[in-house]
Amino acid sequence: MTKFKAWFTASQWIMTRKEFETDIIPLSRTLYRYAFRFISNKEEAEDTVQEVFLKLWKMRDKLSEYNSIQAFTMTVTRNQCLDSLRKKKMVFFDDTGKDDTRASDMNLEKSMENSEKFKIVSGIIDALPENYRTVIQLRDIEGYEYEELAEKLNMDISNLRVILSRARKMVREELKKKNYELVSA
Repeated sequence: MTKFKAWFTASQWIMTRKEFETDIIPLSRTLYRYAFRFISNKEEAEDTVQEVFLKLWKMRDKLSEYNSIQAFTMTVTRNQCLDSLRKKKMVFFDDTGKDDTRASDMNLEKSMENSEKFKIVSGIIDALPENYRTVIQLRDIEGYEYEELAEKLNMDISNLRVILSRARKMVREELKKKNYELVSA
């Protein structure tokens, strides 16, 4: 009976505005970078993150069902990006009013390719030793400045740069081993 009661009260939990501001809003920087990798357009990536926040706010009464809100927000962001790309493909017209799918196909293809590259690199980063993984994750993916990182990790900036350089080198070498070529978008 107590398990059922605990589940019932947890399922009735609705995230408050304050909880949303402390748990969800701080993810905006990470979500923006993730969206930008898909869409390759600053304004559209910002709009996508806003749409994600609106969706999350509307479903705040169901957020307690997820083990990791951060993982769920990344999934919602990815889906929102894909929806945005699909919509763009459907409404892309040239001056004559004819559907010009070549350009939109190229944008969708580029975004999907970038997404695939991101997955590959993420897998390689996940396999790095913990100190390398942490530094490259915070610097290259989440966008922390060197000073912020040094303070957060209680590390000397020069040591931080050495670790980051080695981590990047390890990623490049692993990509070469797997015959992947990473071309910047």
